[in-house]
Amino acid sequence: MQRHSFIALLVVVAVSFSLATRLWRFALASFHDPKWSPALSADSPVHFEPAAEGCALVVGRMLPEAMRSVEDAHGRPFARTPIIGVYASYDNYAKANGMGDPGIAAVALSERIVLSPTLCGAERARLAPVLTHELSHAHLLGWRGMWAARPPSWFVEGLAVMVSGGAGAEEMSEEEARAQIREGHALIMAEHGVWADFSAIGFSKEKIGDFSKYDLAYRQRLAFRQAAMFVAWLKARDAARFTDILRRLEAGEAFPAAFEAAFGADLPTLSRRYLADMRK
Repeated sequence: MQRHSFIALLVVVAVSFSLATRLWRFALASFHDPKWSPALSADSPVHFEPAAEGCALVVGRMLPEAMRSVEDAHGRPFARTPIIGVYASYDNYAKANGMGDPGIAAVALSERIVLSPTLCGAERARLAPVLTHELSHAHLLGWRGMWAARPPSWFVEGLAVMVSGGAGAEEMSEEEARAQIREGHALIMAEHGVWADFSAIGFSKEKIGDFSKYDLAYRQRLAFRQAAMFVAWLKARDAARFTDILRRLEAGEAFPAAFEAAFGADLPTLSRRYLADMRK
C-alpha cells in the first residue's frame, strides 16, 4: 500500500471511530434520559435520582426565576420547557450528559439539561448561575432544533456567560481578560467552529511568555470571558440589532449571513472595532 493511501486510510478510520464514539455517547445519553427518572410533581420538568431529591427541590425553586432571566435576555419565551436532570451519581451523570465525562458541571442537550452532583455539593454556590447558563443554551437549541447548524461556540458560550452573570468564566475578571487582549492574547472570533476541545480554542497570539504555561481551565475561562465581553459589546452597541441576530439564528440562518444582516457589518470588521476598544 502506498504511503499516502495508508495515511488516508488512517484518517478514515480515525474519523469513523470518532463518529462511532459520538453516536454511542448520544445513544447512551438517550437511554439515560432524565425524563425516565422521578419528577418533583406530575407537571414539573425537574427529574432526579432518588438520592438527589433534596437538590432537585432547590433546583425547582430556582427554575422559574432562571427561566425568566433567560427569556428576558433572549427576548422571547422558551419554545419548550427543557427537562432538568439532577444527579447524585457521577457515573450516571456521565452517561446522561452525552460526553461521558463526569467532570463537566452541566450540559445542555437538545431538550434537556443535566446537572452534575458537584452542583449539589462542593460547587453548590454555582448551582443557580450554571443552571441559568445551560438554560440559555437550551433556549437557543429549542428554537433552532437539534440538527440545525450550530453558531460558533464563542457566540453561544459568550451569550450564556453574559446571561448568567459569569457562569463558566468564574475567577476570570473582565480586567484580566482585557489585559490579556492588550498582551495580544485575544480570542479569535471565527464565523464557524465548535469548541469540542478547549485546548484547540484559538487566540491571536500563542506560546508567548507565561501564556503558554496556563492550564486548560484558565484557557477555557479566558475564552468564555472574552467571548462574553464581545457579546455584551455587540448588545450595548444596538440592542435591537442584537435581538435581530437571535431571531435570525433561531430561524436557522447561517451565522455569517445572520451576523452581517443583523449588524450591518461583517464579523471581522466588528471584531476589529471591538478589539481596538479593548486596547484603549
